[in-house]
Amino acid sequence: MAQCPVNSCEICDNSIGRRFCMDCEQLFCKSCEISHLKTKSCVNHVFKDADKAKPEVKTPICKQHGEKYTYYCNTCSSLTCNICLPTTHNKHDFCLIDAAASKTRSLLNREVKVAEDRIRRANQKVISFRLNLKNFEDEVDNTKTDIAERVAVIIKALNDTKDSYFKSIDEHKSKESRKMKDEIDKIENTIAIENDIQSLNQMKSMVDGQNDIILLDLFSDFTKTLKELSLLDIFDKESTAHAKFFPASMKPGTIEKLIGSIKLVQFNGAEVKPNIKVGDRVRVKSRVKKPTLGWGPGVSHKSIGTVVDIPSNTSGLIHIQFPSYSCWEGYLNEIELV
Repeated sequence: MAQCPVNSCEICDNSIGRRFCMDCEQLFCKSCEISHLKTKSCVNHVFKDADKAKPEVKTPICKQHGEKYTYYCNTCSSLTCNICLPTTHNKHDFCLIDAAASKTRSLLNREVKVAEDRIRRANQKVISFRLNLKNFEDEVDNTKTDIAERVAVIIKALNDTKDSYFKSIDEHKSKESRKMKDEIDKIENTIAIENDIQSLNQMKSMVDGQNDIILLDLFSDFTKTLKELSLLDIFDKESTAHAKFFPASMKPGTIEKLIGSIKLVQFNGAEVKPNIKVGDRVRVKSRVKKPTLGWGPGVSHKSIGTVVDIPSNTSGLIHIQFPSYSCWEGYLNEIELV
């Protein structure tokens, strides 16, 4: 049966390291543990059985001296060991790691809560935007449906009007055509055209001829015929029926007035409220592969510029002066403080 490796005490190297200091991350024998806890700076260190202790992260040590960090230099914002402190950090503002860590934890707790609140509000904003998007898309579909229904109503009204016009025209045609045909029949029934023409030709012959007796003998017949023909004078007034169409003038906007108007409102995006102000030193965020409005001459992720203007009447625009490009323009959500 395979045996588990046995580690020796990292302090004396003479005994088996059965105890593990969670603060120092070292194996101790029982004797060294007792001595360790008697040291003033280590009196509160926590020990566990070595086989139960499972340190997940190895605490870094001073690369220069191989010593454990014991102090934090506030001036340099860096960890320091007992050897570095009196040399590199002489006369600096420093404190024990526990005090610095306590202060840092308090600061991080506040910042984490702020960040969590930002994430919560951002998620709420996403949910709100998704709902607004769904409502907008539904509104677009409903608007198109309303327009189609309105046009259908107008088309039906136009077709109904057309059918009414056609019906009126057909009725007018039937009525007036019948009246005109009756008038033609009346005229044709008033005279016998062939006989009347023959009688007129005979009259003309008698008038032009030399036989006075025959002329006088037929005069009464001629007079009767002429009297009958005089009835044709009542048909001198000529009349005709009409059926004409006068299209209405189509002024600009006539169709729109019939259908109705539409109103299109643009989406301006979420209001950007960064803590960047004029005069700040900034750069393009590393996660931004390419700014929306482009890089500009000589500008890259490494370029650091100064904010010269943040127009209040634009949607998140910012003007930055870079060393290689003095009039760079982009969006606030693509910029970060240096």
